[in-house]
Amino acid sequence: METPSTPLLEAPLRAAVGQLTLAARRLVAGAVAGLHPSLHPGRSREFSQYRAYQPGDETRHIDWKLFARSDRFFLRESDVDTRVAVALVLDATASMAHRGSRSNDPRKFDRARSLAAAFALIAEIQGDPVALHVVSNGEISSLSTAGHRQPLQQIVRRLAALEPQGRWPVEPHLLAHAMGRTDSNTGSTGAAATRQLTVLLTDGHEHDGEIRAALAPLRARQHEVLCLHFIAEDELNFPYQGPVRLEEWETGRILETDASAVRQQALDAQEASRRAWRSAWGNARFDYLPITSDQPLERCLHALLRRRKRT
Repeated sequence: METPSTPLLEAPLRAAVGQLTLAARRLVAGAVAGLHPSLHPGRSREFSQYRAYQPGDETRHIDWKLFARSDRFFLRESDVDTRVAVALVLDATASMAHRGSRSNDPRKFDRARSLAAAFALIAEIQGDPVALHVVSNGEISSLSTAGHRQPLQQIVRRLAALEPQGRWPVEPHLLAHAMGRTDSNTGSTGAAATRQLTVLLTDGHEHDGEIRAALAPLRARQHEVLCLHFIAEDELNFPYQGPVRLEEWETGRILETDASAVRQQALDAQEASRRAWRSAWGNARFDYLPITSDQPLERCLHALLRRRKRT
C-alpha cells in the first residue's frame, strides 16, 4: 500500500521519486540485453507452421489467403518469445541500513532500491508484468502493477517512501502467499505470463534460515530465482582493531569484544554464508550474484544482463 500524500511529505517524496527514476534510467542506459531475449514479448518473429482453427482461437491469426484457396480455416503459428512475470522482492529489514565502515559508503538498502527500480524499468520496456514485494517489520506488503500503463512510476513511488526496519517474518509461507495473490491479479489482465522470475534483493541476514525458508515454496512453483546479495566492505575484511562494540541490527543485541580476537571468526562466518547462498537449490533455476559496496551498480547490472542473454 502506498504511503498517503500529505503537505509535509509530498515535496520530499516527489524529489525522491524523481531521483530514483533518474537513477534507474542511468543504470539501464546502454544495457545490451534484458531479463530475457525479447524486447517485444509475444510478437511473432518467424513463421513456424499452420494448424487447423479450433473454437476459442483468436481469429486475427487466421490466414485468410489460405482460406480463400482451401475454404478451411488455418492459423499461422510463429515462434514467439514468452512473457515473464517479474516479482521484485526487496529486503527492507533493519540490517539493510548497514553502510560499511567508510563514511562515503551508501546504505545497502539505497543500492538495492536503485536496482529494484532499474529492474522495474527493464520489465516495463519488455512489456512484462511486474510486482513489488517489500519485506519489513515481520510483514510483506505487495504492489501489483497489473492494469497500469506506467508500472515503473507505481513501483518507484512505493520504493521512495520506504525505510528499512524490523526483520523477516518467521512464517515461511507469507512470501509465497503474497506472490500468489499478485500472480492472480496479473493473470487477469492481458496475455498470461508463461515464466516466473523472482528477483530477490537482500543482504542475506537471517537469524534461523527464514529467508531461504521463504524462498523454498517458490521452487515447487517452478519459479526462477535471481538472488542479488549486497555485501558491505567491512564484511569482507573486518577492518576493526582493539576493543569494539558490535550491535546486531534487528535484535539490538550488543557484543563488546576485542576485534583481533574475533576477526577470523567473523570472516569465516561471512564466507560460510556466501557459500551457502551460492549453492542454494543446487543452482537449479537459481542464480546468485554478490554485489559489494565498491562495485558500480551499472556494471553489475549490465554484466548480469549479458550473462542472462547467454543462458
